[in-house]
Amino acid sequence: MNKCKHCGVFIEDEKRCPLCSRNIGEAGEGAKNVWYPSYGKTETVPQLNFAGKVFFFISIAVMSICILINILSGIGNPWSLFVIFPVLYLQLLINNTILSKIRAGTKIILQVMGTSCFLFFIDLLSGFYRWSVNIVIPFLLIAGTFLITVIVIKRKMLWNEYVGYIIAMIFLGFLPVFLYLTGVADEIWASAVSALYSFLTTIGMLVFANKKFKKEMTRRFHI
Repeated sequence: MNKCKHCGVFIEDEKRCPLCSRNIGEAGEGAKNVWYPSYGKTETVPQLNFAGKVFFFISIAVMSICILINILSGIGNPWSLFVIFPVLYLQLLINNTILSKIRAGTKIILQVMGTSCFLFFIDLLSGFYRWSVNIVIPFLLIAGTFLITVIVIKRKMLWNEYVGYIIAMIFLGFLPVFLYLTGVADEIWASAVSALYSFLTTIGMLVFANKKFKKEMTRRFHI
């Protein structure tokens, strides 16, 4: 039995290694009958690193303590909600955006949705003056759509990879108009700007995108 000195495999009745095509040397006495080269074991990376786990535990502890104190002191003034929502947002920011290795498009969408919900509840708890739904949320959606568009352009127009993120942000761009029509928002100008930007982004993609994007749109919407 012969052994390839370069690949470490044993081969019968062959003068050349079928892997590297080099001459095969004799195995010699005392050689182990190993048919394939050994490779080192790869360690699995945990989903959450130690810092993320520590922050998650601290978040749960802070929210639990605030809820308990709020209940014991009377729930007429739910001040603990002003602590819970910022902590939840920081949890999203750190573990799902900073420490996470998910795609940039997913991070942007999560941040836009998380920030919008956080500001909406802060506005609601502080008297609901509608500054969140009238101004802030529409422009957050515009910023999110713009960032994803920039990523697509920098990645050499890889529409097929980011088409889902773009479509999601386009639909979210029309959300402020829905909030206005349902009476949640009472000013139309920022909502109209958000919807217009989403509409122009759609037209721009259809005009300037490559064939992969158009095929992906046809496949997803059956048009």
